[in-house]
Amino acid sequence: MAEHTPAPYTPRSVYGYALYIGSNILLLLYLIWVFVPEHFLHEYLGWSYWPSKYWALAIPIWAITAIIVFTSIIYPAINMLLTPEIDDIRTITDQYSITENKSIPGGVPSISDIPITEVCRTLYLSAENENIE
Repeated sequence: MAEHTPAPYTPRSVYGYALYIGSNILLLLYLIWVFVPEHFLHEYLGWSYWPSKYWALAIPIWAITAIIVFTSIIYPAINMLLTPEIDDIRTITDQYSITENKSIPGGVPSISDIPITEVCRTLYLSAENENIE
């Protein structure tokens, strides 16, 4: 049984090396396809079929667009959907919460959890509404 470790072992290193070589070969073939004229590829190298050069630009642009849409719209939307409501039971403190300990004035405060009420009061209440409890 293989151990779950990030340390390299024989199969992982072989697959990693094969993936490295394969990706470099694919990149080389892509660059040849993009920059070398089609008549040169057909006459001198004997490669008769290549996809249209349109796809040399279209696929990377589509991939970049998909990445931008995912990172700027879809991923934040997923995080907003997974965030519990403010009155959800998961936002209440439990036995593992660390309460705030008083520290020496001017010193570094100890690590503690900030209560959700204090966070909301700081973020969302204006100065004239601070006396609302």
